[in-house]
Amino acid sequence: MTEKLYYWTDGLKGYSSDNEQDYDQVIEIKRLNYFIGKNNAGKSRFLRNLFSSNNRSILYKPYISQSDISKSLEPFFKILENRDNYHISLNNNTSLNNLDKYYAHVINITRQICFIPFNKEKSLKELHSLPSLYIRKINTYHSDNYNYLKNITLIVEQMDLQNLKETFLHLFYIPTLRHLRTLTDDTADHLNLDRTIKDYFIDFEYNKSINQIQKKGSSPIQELKDHYKKFIITGETIYEELKQYLLGEPEQRDTIKRYEEKLSQYFFDNEPITLIPKHDQDVVNIKIGKDDQFSISVLGDGLQQVIILTYEAFIKNDKTHAFFIEEPELHMHAGMVRQLMNFYLNETKHYYFFTTHSNHLLDMADESDQVIIQKFVKEPNKDDSNKFDFKIYRCDRDRDLLASLGVKPSSVYLANCTIWVEGITDRLYITKYMEKYLDELKNSNEKLYKKYRRFMPNYHYTFVEYAGSNLVHWDFSDHYADQLEDKGLSAKAVASEMLLIADGDIQTKPDRVKALQRELKKENYYILKCKETENTLPKDTIINVAKSKFSRLKTETTKSYDISLIDHITDNSYFDHEEFGIGKLLDQAIKKPASKTTKTAFSDGQGVGTIKYKLDFCREIIKDFDENPDWQLTPKAKELCERIFQHIEKCNF
Repeated sequence: MTEKLYYWTDGLKGYSSDNEQDYDQVIEIKRLNYFIGKNNAGKSRFLRNLFSSNNRSILYKPYISQSDISKSLEPFFKILENRDNYHISLNNNTSLNNLDKYYAHVINITRQICFIPFNKEKSLKELHSLPSLYIRKINTYHSDNYNYLKNITLIVEQMDLQNLKETFLHLFYIPTLRHLRTLTDDTADHLNLDRTIKDYFIDFEYNKSINQIQKKGSSPIQELKDHYKKFIITGETIYEELKQYLLGEPEQRDTIKRYEEKLSQYFFDNEPITLIPKHDQDVVNIKIGKDDQFSISVLGDGLQQVIILTYEAFIKNDKTHAFFIEEPELHMHAGMVRQLMNFYLNETKHYYFFTTHSNHLLDMADESDQVIIQKFVKEPNKDDSNKFDFKIYRCDRDRDLLASLGVKPSSVYLANCTIWVEGITDRLYITKYMEKYLDELKNSNEKLYKKYRRFMPNYHYTFVEYAGSNLVHWDFSDHYADQLEDKGLSAKAVASEMLLIADGDIQTKPDRVKALQRELKKENYYILKCKETENTLPKDTIINVAKSKFSRLKTETTKSYDISLIDHITDNSYFDHEEFGIGKLLDQAIKKPASKTTKTAFSDGQGVGTIKYKLDFCREIIKDFDENPDWQLTPKAKELCERIFQHIEKCNF
């Protein structure tokens, strides 16, 4: 069974969830946890409670389920059915004519064991004390009770204590009040930190932890400041922390260097980054590439946010912690927010909890199994219409998500750009080409490789399959298409900035070419200089697959062909043809000289010779790519990749 991690804490009055069928006081958590919902839906209060509570519990699944309880209770239920046939003598010599009280006590303890929060030692102690607490004389009807207790106790004793330890060591909170600029001349005066503590963590009823940290004769506010200054991140202390690290041990300086390298990789287009706590200033300075050093206050607010949101997480990466972050998207470009999440997943091992109104983070639940979305809904209390409860719903693929964030489909594009291809085989081939192109670029042009490797499918770009014969139905101009006309489909109404890739045989249809040239800019379409995408495949791969497929052809077909003749193809550009498909080119190469057959081995007919069963052939090509990773891009395939990456780059920067 797959383990799942659940989380809850005290102080969450009025909150419930649908994360578990049998229990509504728990939410499932993963590495990235998004809390979404309308304003005043209870997200921030929930987040701050998770951070501030001293009584938090974490539990892995599998754990004891309600079905396990019911199964263990079966003999117990049978006894209750016959409750008039016995009585229990209590220690105080009074009698009880049923087991209701005893039963309720056992059920309560069992629920503690099964669900969060759970104190294993306390529950075991109570289970062991139950018989002596309630029962003095035991008759035959009570034997099943003790068997039940024995079974439950045994299960609890065998539960893995390692799973019940704290999953993260410390908790850190990042409020919306955050920036890298000091607000006063006194660097020790942290106004944002003080304001956050006063607003959120000074109420005795809201935060019981003050009772545990308050010292005799001390100010509660000062005690809270002393306690929380280590765990609330507002950006005001980064100047001093940087100075300590850069003036500290070699390991600390190495940590800052690695952090600067990651900043460069994820957020500064691989430009070298240096962070400097300049001695005569109270603001961090930054140097980007060959530019002059300048105060970080000159930097855009979005990049300042990036440093605040990543610095502590990276510096403290020796242990696993939890970070509770209010609206990480503040001042940040949507693409940068995505990069921030990739940074968290790839470069740290912490758990993150976010309140957010950003729709740009939602599809990350499709890209990683370490992302989970919880939707908060404010609902009227069932018992008192003047009060409200907060319900938490697990909703990774809920169509109401966008509505919860106030987003309409017309306000977003699904990807920053689109690549239009004629069909599924073109998409599969080009995807493999792009992977190989990046691999080759890593050795030939590292700078360009670092830039292109950041592009993510379904975010920076996506594919659209249009089918060659359907191209005439699409209108690529900026005008509204009349849906009653032949060209009634408006491409720009359903897709963002596009690059249309057409097979070279479109040149035989001059009307289509003229339409593309009229409706699209030159940079928005690319016509192959060969018949079709299959003509850009490497020779050796085509031959490998052809040999494999030939052995599975019917004898009636193969008798007119000699597959050994395929080895006579020595020209690497043999399949790079403007008129014929690779099916016809293969048949021509392996057909026996004396054969008069009209049956084809690989061509789909006697015409231009597209390969038979294109999709099956494509999948075998891709399998050969994977099994022979040393294959090389042909010149035309490389040219196609260059054109595609240039398009993606233009649309994302």
